[in-house]
Amino acid sequence: MLKIKKMKRFTAFFILLLLLGACDDGDLAVTNFNFTNQTINQCANNDFLYNVNSNEVLILDIPLSQFPSDENRDENGDIIPHVYTLTPSDKLMYRLYDGTINNSVLCADFPASSPRVVEEWTALAGATIEISTTAIIDSENGGITGISKYVHHIVIKNVIFKKGSSELIYEELVFGNYTVDNPVKFNFTDMVQSCSTNDLLYKLNLKEAIVMEAEQDLFLNEVTPEGQPRTALINGTTNRIIYKIFDANVTGSYFCATIPQTAPNVIQEWYAQNGEEGVSGIIEVETEAIYDEITSELVGYIHYIKLVNVRFYNTNSEFILPEYYVGEYGVEL
Repeated sequence: MLKIKKMKRFTAFFILLLLLGACDDGDLAVTNFNFTNQTINQCANNDFLYNVNSNEVLILDIPLSQFPSDENRDENGDIIPHVYTLTPSDKLMYRLYDGTINNSVLCADFPASSPRVVEEWTALAGATIEISTTAIIDSENGGITGISKYVHHIVIKNVIFKKGSSELIYEELVFGNYTVDNPVKFNFTDMVQSCSTNDLLYKLNLKEAIVMEAEQDLFLNEVTPEGQPRTALINGTTNRIIYKIFDANVTGSYFCATIPQTAPNVIQEWYAQNGEEGVSGIIEVETEAIYDEITSELVGYIHYIKLVNVRFYNTNSEFILPEYYVGEYGVEL
């Protein structure tokens, strides 16, 4: 009789275990994503953006071109979000690890053995990503524009995450704030270079460049009277100035090559607005003769180039240079 009772108890316990196992298909451990941290990080060796909460991470991989370095405001001054739709080639996923994670784990070239991924949910294409961009005004560290950084507030709407046969649906999921330095620096030396293959003048500094096409009459090899520079207006045809930002360091061969160069890629272009006589968009050039210190022979000229009240504009942004010294363009005889 005792044996029978023990057998019944064991059988009931075994059936209970089977029922509990049947209720857990392995897809229901995570029922909600909890990310209170608003700071988004980026891997240095790829374009992944991620938000970490101890052993949880949200990862977003979309083109970085979707994070423009400018504000988009309406007529009332309110920020208008940039809207992007998640494509099948993009990535948005949630991962749960069996231990605390950090940058070295997420951004390693070779997958680490520990901590280990225990759950992964992947978002379906079609989700809406809203990116609201705000400029951080900093007159000391903001360079020529007075803007030091841009903060991109990322909100994901109507997104479906799947893991196996299970789904998690969010009408709105705050991904966080992705902060980037303002790429507009204008951090150049005073030396202006020229191409032998065309009439371009340019200045370079790592990933940025100023390119100038100007009438040759501005650079006559004749000394200008003191306080009487030659002047011309920016007009978009014979007198053009463009500020460019690239995705890698650029050299003079990019501008001077007879065959157009395909790399590095231009990620931003700012155009100088056409000028108005006596008011804006003015190019000034003063010319000085250079003589050999020993023989007193005329050996060349230096042209000193300055911009006055020039407005540079991009798609949705602009900045004004009340007075900007472009630099020195030397000509040897």
